[in-house]
Amino acid sequence: MHDTAGRGIQAFISEVIQRGGRAERLDHLPRNPVEVRGADGSSRIVRVRTRIDGDWQARRQDALPDTDDTGPQFWVFVDLGSDPPGYFVLPSDEVAAGIAAEVDLWMADVPGRTHTGSHAIPLSSVVHGKDCWDLLGLAAAKDTTLYTDDDAAEAEAERRARNRAKKAGAGAVRKSTEPEAVEDLRLRVIADRGGYRVKGRFDPATGALEITAGPMEGRRFPDPTTAAGAVASYISGDTETCDGGTFWRLDQPESTPLRSYLG
Repeated sequence: MHDTAGRGIQAFISEVIQRGGRAERLDHLPRNPVEVRGADGSSRIVRVRTRIDGDWQARRQDALPDTDDTGPQFWVFVDLGSDPPGYFVLPSDEVAAGIAAEVDLWMADVPGRTHTGSHAIPLSSVVHGKDCWDLLGLAAAKDTTLYTDDDAAEAEAERRARNRAKKAGAGAVRKSTEPEAVEDLRLRVIADRGGYRVKGRFDPATGALEITAGPMEGRRFPDPTTAAGAVASYISGDTETCDGGTFWRLDQPESTPLRSYLG
């Protein structure tokens, strides 16, 4: 199973291009917004949320737009569970107002609650935004010859290459002869949180865990519990505490919890 969020963003970018626009994933910003340029050249920042089934996941803090420093003007909800995928475009202030109304009721139900944690957004809340591409300055009809699966794969490869180059630091010089590839003997692990699938590599010898796909890709942590708390906090936008032994599972059909495997 691939990274759900990444698949949704790539599918959305494909739609934008086929409808006469341009789109770029802003990896350097939190929550990976997308900058969309419509056919008229105007620019919009878009938050993309993706689901395969169930509800889309946002944060209760999203009821307070000032807490999102990416400044999105629109949200796009991508449904990869339908064939073809569904797209629902809504203005950010409308999304924030809808979340605020439900969160206010939730907070009033038990005094002392705060605007933290995840918030589910059902289809019924966004269905009226289906295919509202005009909000993004895009055409209602699309030209499927403008973007192919090969283009998508190439764009994703270029994005990952840019990220690796940034992490390596400016001015790094590639050696003319590459060393022979070394097999990575670390354990493959996965975790599912807030609609995301996160993949990593765990080194039993050192206890370190590196995120290899999904939110916080490329980050290294000294142990699974620290990694679990960081990933969960990044996704929810709140401070989360998790047990790494149960948060992470081996990336295999049995999906054995890391703690059980380590004994």
